[in-house]
Parts: sequence; C-alpha cells; structure tokens
Amino acid sequence: MAKGRLDLTSRVRQGMAVERLSADERLTQNNVVETAQREAARVTGAALALAPSMLARKGRFSIRLADLVSNPYNPRTFYNPQTIDSLAKSFSDEGQIDAIKITELPEYPNKRVIVDGERRVRAAKALGNEYIDAELSEEPLGAKDLYLRAYRANKERDEQTVFDDAVAWRKLLNEGVYVDYNELAAAVGESVNQVTKITLLNELPQLFFNKLAQAAKPLGLSHAYNLKLIYERAGEQVAEHWLQEIIEGRASVRRLEQAASADATIKRPGSRRPHYQSRVQFKTPTGADLGELKLFGDGRTELSLKGVQGPAQHKLADRVKALVEEWSLEINDDSDLSASGA
Repeated sequence: MAKGRLDLTSRVRQGMAVERLSADERLTQNNVVETAQREAARVTGAALALAPSMLARKGRFSIRLADLVSNPYNPRTFYNPQTIDSLAKSFSDEGQIDAIKITELPEYPNKRVIVDGERRVRAAKALGNEYIDAELSEEPLGAKDLYLRAYRANKERDEQTVFDDAVAWRKLLNEGVYVDYNELAAAVGESVNQVTKITLLNELPQLFFNKLAQAAKPLGLSHAYNLKLIYERAGEQVAEHWLQEIIEGRASVRRLEQAASADATIKRPGSRRPHYQSRVQFKTPTGADLGELKLFGDGRTELSLKGVQGPAQHKLADRVKALVEEWSLEINDDSDLSASGA
C-alpha cells in the first residue's frame, strides 16, 4: 500500500514537472515575460532596455522603436501620409503581420538599423507604440546590401517610384557605392538608359521634383523626363505651366513629347549638358578637394583641378600632355574614337 502511494506521488511529481516545463516554454515562446516587463515599465515610467541576449537569439522578437535608426541607403524618400495611416489602422485592427528586418552597423553603436520596414516603423509611431516586432540579420551588410535588400523588397510590393530611385541612385553614385551607371544598372536589373534617365530627374528644380513625387496620382518616368527636357530647352516659366498640366491630369505623354520637341530649337543660354556617366574625385594627402575627372556618354572626358598655380600648374600641364600623347600612340585606328569626337 505504501509502495502504491509512493508510485502515485512520483507520477504526480513527474506530471507537474512536465507541465511546468511546458508552461515555461509557452512563456518564452509568447514573450510573456518581456510583455510583462514592458507593461511594468509603462506603468512605473521607468525605462526598460532590451537585454543584449535578445538580439543574439534567432527569430522574431520585440524591440524599442527608440533603438532603431533608418537605413542610410533607404531606397525610398517619399512616404504618402495616407498609406501610413492605412497601415497604422491595419496594425490596430489586426496587429503586426510581418516583422521588420534589422541589422547592426558600427556607425550606429547601441542602435539597430532598419533594413526593411520603414513604413511599418512609421505606422507604429503614428499609433504611439513603443515596440515593434523585428528579425535580426546575422550576416554583415555593406552599403550595397543595405540598398539592394530594401530596393528589391519595395519592388515586390510595388512601392518604389522613379522619384525614390532618382534620389537613392544619385546618392549611391555620388558616394561611390557604384562607380558608374553601368554597374548600378547591372545591380538593379535595369537598362543603362533607364537608370541614366531616372537619375537625371535630379536636375529638375527641387520644387518641381517634389510636386511630381507627391502628386495624388502616381506619375512615371515618361511624364517626369519630358518635363525635364522642356525645362532645359524652354526655361522654368514654360516648364511650370506643363508641370501644372501634369499635376491636374491634362498632359498626356504624347503632348509632353510634342512640347519638348517643339522647344528643342529654343534652347536657353547656359542649358545643362548631359550628365556624366562616371566620375573620379581627387584629394590632396591632407584630404582637401583637388578636382575631378568626368566621363560622358557622348565621348567627352573632362579633367577639372583647382588650386594648382604657378610652376606646379605648368608641371602638371606637361605631365598631362605627355600622358595623352603616350595614350594616343596606343590607339590602333580612328574606330577607337566616337563619331562625335572625330
């Protein structure tokens, strides 16, 4: 009888142990402890920092919005407030469905960088939330990775516009992340001509650019690029008229092409030359700007240096002359030169 009671007691203890383990697993799985700690922090007003081990673990977890910084190479610049409000309502009604993607960069100590999920972060902030669900990318990400991962994710959702691309691509080229249009085009899977046209939209006046980007009805490259041509050929006043026509939905691409073609003969003085395809910048050993070498698609190559005077200037001219003459001897025939440069 005593043995039977001992067996029963043993089984009860084993069952309690299993249940306790199961409960612990459920608590961990559902972030119950973290949720309770956050609620306590909210009630007491005390700041609650995430334990470093939280970011070391895999999978989905919560992180403070205050601990996040935007992707320095975020492919998006323009965010429609209405879409943010709509996403915030979705958060409120259904909760957060997809975790944002984050990483760590040495440039941002004690912070986590958003790789993908800027809209979700903005929606969470609009609701007054303190936390958001995230997943940590464990592999190191460089500038190209930060851009391309977010760019491809946006393209899949059809959120990226040519104006977002124009701003991002100019930054990537100016900072030397991609050396020229050819490398950038290969990375984003577009033609060199397409990448060139989109990047050249930055030559529009900022006011024009922003109005096109924030138009109620999304506008594409054809409208924007033809407006750029009109601006360069006919000036700001004429371009402003066509900008208004575009915004109000009265200007078809065909009408803009005709206007750009008609204005081609009215090229204003000092109109902008074609944008360079590649640029190399020079600096002195102390880091001061010295000048740049630009390569243009029409065959031109321009070297521009500043601050070189007196004997140093003459010495530099002699060296450049000798270099060009030596290079010209390597040309087999005139086929190596473009027709426009002949």
